[in-house]
Amino acid sequence: MKKFYSFILLLLLTVNIISCGYQLRGTDEIKFKSISIAGGSASFTKILKKKFKQAGVKIESGNAEKNLEIITDTYSKQILSLSSDGKVKEYKMKYKVSFRFKLKRGEWSAPINIETNRDYTYDDKNIIAKTEEEYRIIKGMQEQIIRSMTTQISLSN
Repeated sequence: MKKFYSFILLLLLTVNIISCGYQLRGTDEIKFKSISIAGGSASFTKILKKKFKQAGVKIESGNAEKNLEIITDTYSKQILSLSSDGKVKEYKMKYKVSFRFKLKRGEWSAPINIETNRDYTYDDKNIIAKTEEEYRIIKGMQEQIIRSMTTQISLSN
């Protein structure tokens, strides 16, 4: 009997999720077959190339359907607040990328700037955990910017 009720509950949850229109994000729809990437930091371009490869885009160094130039790729961290004894409590992290790409007509697009910000709390007592958290936040910011970049490049003519 308990199995029956858990099956009914699972069925109701499944129907509820399906009826609300939830679906997994999936891969980005990219409308080109090859890309050439120049500039940017090693870690950022590594993630960017990985995302393009996952989407089935070939990374080339010369003749590619799209040419991407990363002009700047910067990360900064600012103190947001201090505790009463002068220790850092919160940081504001900012990741900014400026890039351009070659249009079909052979001319470069105007530089496009994408910026993302995150605030996070800091604790001196958990330095290892907070360092890992900062690393994960930076990765998330990079992935958010890469999603925006791939969308803009895909929609360009």
